[in-house]
Amino acid sequence: MSQEQQSVKLLRSSVFTTLSAKLSLALVVIVATLSIGVFVASQAWMRVYYDELTQKLNFDIAKYVNGEYQLMQGDSDKPSPEAIKKVAHVAMVVNPVVEVYLLDVQGNIIGHDLPADSVLLDKVPLGPVKAFIDGSEEFPLRGVDPRKPAVEKVFSAAPIETNGHLQGYLYVILGGQAYDNIGDGLKDSYSRTMVFAATALITLVAVLTGLLVFRLLVRRLTALSHKMHNFARHELPQVATDPIKQAVAKDEIELLQLTFESMSGQIKQQFEMLREADATRRELISNVSHDLRTPLATIQGYLETLLIKNGSLNEAERIEYLNTAMKSSRRLGQLIGDLFELSKLESNHTRPNFERFSLAELVFDTAQEFRLELEAKQIKLDIHNEQNNALVFADISLMQRVFENLLRNAIAYTPEGGLISLSITADSSSSNKIKVSVGDTGRGINEEDLPYIFDRFYANPDRSREDVSSTGLGLAIVKRIMDIHDAKIQVQSKLNQGTRFEFELPKDQAA
Repeated sequence: MSQEQQSVKLLRSSVFTTLSAKLSLALVVIVATLSIGVFVASQAWMRVYYDELTQKLNFDIAKYVNGEYQLMQGDSDKPSPEAIKKVAHVAMVVNPVVEVYLLDVQGNIIGHDLPADSVLLDKVPLGPVKAFIDGSEEFPLRGVDPRKPAVEKVFSAAPIETNGHLQGYLYVILGGQAYDNIGDGLKDSYSRTMVFAATALITLVAVLTGLLVFRLLVRRLTALSHKMHNFARHELPQVATDPIKQAVAKDEIELLQLTFESMSGQIKQQFEMLREADATRRELISNVSHDLRTPLATIQGYLETLLIKNGSLNEAERIEYLNTAMKSSRRLGQLIGDLFELSKLESNHTRPNFERFSLAELVFDTAQEFRLELEAKQIKLDIHNEQNNALVFADISLMQRVFENLLRNAIAYTPEGGLISLSITADSSSSNKIKVSVGDTGRGINEEDLPYIFDRFYANPDRSREDVSSTGLGLAIVKRIMDIHDAKIQVQSKLNQGTRFEFELPKDQAA
């Protein structure tokens, strides 16, 4: 047997006692943890399911017993002890584990048929009671148990009214002390034991199956390791791996590591190609750090001022500081959201969902989102639609984002009393396309800056102004979305006269 064959045999004998053992141990821990979680979750789900079922089955129990007896003494809002005893008896007949309480309009307990020393609360919160009566919450809806204030239970409730006058509420706990006693006795019940046994059996089967799968995967990994080693030795002779070096590898992963290390010299030449990308990355990080640091510093500064000078500031100054911190917080949130969105759009995982939709309808819906902002700055929005309900073929969510960013930019850079125009017209150069333009009467852009406005974090000097909330990423997102649609967006601008963005979308041919 050659030295190389001995080294390979040594590797194969060691891998199943190291890598396979580690994977097996990890599998056992993961599956056991998952099984415990499933068991606990199933028990919790069963309790929620039972509570919901109990509450729905007994939904009208309070209303039923309330309608049969006069619980208040006329219009005096005083409880009738005899009526309460009868109601409690009837409720117990309907459901032996219920407990009945009579509440006044403030939630105070004014009557019940239970031992006085067992009721620990004098008042029940009316929020769940009113939600139950209004039907505004989903079941199971829980309320406080007067006999166990730390425990919330499902209940039934009904208003008590005389001649349209609300006198109080009938509050029926659907799981009283008798229910608790029965529940304690079922903790070691047959059903719980069966669930535990089934979970343990499933866990055992999963572990055994996983061990078998890991063994098969390790075999494939061994073959892959040797294929990579042979490739490095035969195809790249200058970085061939020494067979003795192969023998000291503890498992396939270390063999892959050794092979990669010996092959890494062959890929160093690719670093030259990555320098430009690295420079772009550094610039992006620098810009992101700067733009994140500014609102963070503002928030921190004003909050520290509030903490230090809180006693010497008047109410108006406190509100001013809080509003400034809130504005910076919103800007920070918008910047982070735009960063994530741009990163997703620039990745290869974003695939547009093309569909046919009415462009005019999308424009009007999007414009409605900015109604309050337009009114606040007294800016008029003029929508000119020549195509009526013409259908286009594009990703409606991405196109909505385009209109939102363009309108937000236009509002940010248009002074009070200005005009924003949005037009949908036919493309004179093609009958299969619709032309869209968004213009404003804002500050405009320098001609030398126009080629760069779609770059990430374009350093627009107006962006530092307090009345401009742009993150510097809106137009970059617009440009990326238009690239995904294989469409071009153009811009025309003059200082102190305004800016206009134009792009085209394909008509839906089926229309």
